[in-house]
Amino acid sequence: MNVINVHRLDQLETKILTHLQQDGRSSYTALAELCDVAEGTIRKRLRRLESKGVVRIVGVTDPTRTGMGTVAVVWLRAERGRLTEVVSQITALHHAHYVAYTTGASDILAIVTLSSKDELVRFLTNDLGSIGGLTEVETSMVLKTCKQAYAWAPWPTSGSELHPGKGGAWQPDSVDLQIIDYLQKDGRVTFVTIAEALGITESTVRRRVTAILDSGIMQVAAIISPARVGFTTVAMIGIKVERSRLNQVVKELSDMTCVRYLALSTGKYDLIIEVVQESNESLLDFLVGRLEDIPGIVRTDTHLLLKLSKETFDWGVAQGV
Repeated sequence: MNVINVHRLDQLETKILTHLQQDGRSSYTALAELCDVAEGTIRKRLRRLESKGVVRIVGVTDPTRTGMGTVAVVWLRAERGRLTEVVSQITALHHAHYVAYTTGASDILAIVTLSSKDELVRFLTNDLGSIGGLTEVETSMVLKTCKQAYAWAPWPTSGSELHPGKGGAWQPDSVDLQIIDYLQKDGRVTFVTIAEALGITESTVRRRVTAILDSGIMQVAAIISPARVGFTTVAMIGIKVERSRLNQVVKELSDMTCVRYLALSTGKYDLIIEVVQESNESLLDFLVGRLEDIPGIVRTDTHLLLKLSKETFDWGVAQGV
């Protein structure tokens, strides 16, 4: 059994993470001034948070700007005795950026991001079709992502979506795409490191990174692990909603700190949310208390996540972008 080592954030660490969620590339000097401590203290604390898996700082692109705007939640069942084998194969698929073992009507849940509906069809028929042991596959197309997991924090936040920047119609070229690739691996990678790797000047990298971030095609996100900060109970909940009250339900759910992901979808659910809680008891309180008090919710199906096999925020870039 895997035991998760929970790290209790102190006041300084909370301040550091709050500032990094606003600007993931904020310098150590700027963070030290904002937190009123020595720069060396900031470096030490941030290294500790990263080494403990509390936070990852990576570049996250806007999939609608990189040609990867087709998103789907896939619910799967596997033959008895082959579950681990099936999950391992799904986890290895590039387009599956979120894969988890679940309870409920499905054994496995995956979220995939692709360039088109045709590519989604190929993924379902070819990629999943080649995996032995799968018995059922049900797909919910994501119509709109209202709240993203990369913006979650264990305190109230605002602004969970990528927003258009000053760049307007700016489009990345091949060098920009290489820079984006480096930032997706390490959002705080230095300009010097990228410049040396690509054989261009530091000033060129600095100018291009600024243009990338200003364009709104990417932001550098400080992604906090819920489990590492004590939110060890995670559930994916499918919700049916009265159509006339859909917008109000979306707003109420979006404002909840415990809701880490929220999407409007097709299929058997109108909304799909990921909820993080500190215990099964607090999840129960959320289900029978807060959800039941929201007017317009007709039905909920709860899928408790037993184990997260994969979570990456590198959606990819479509060919020709």
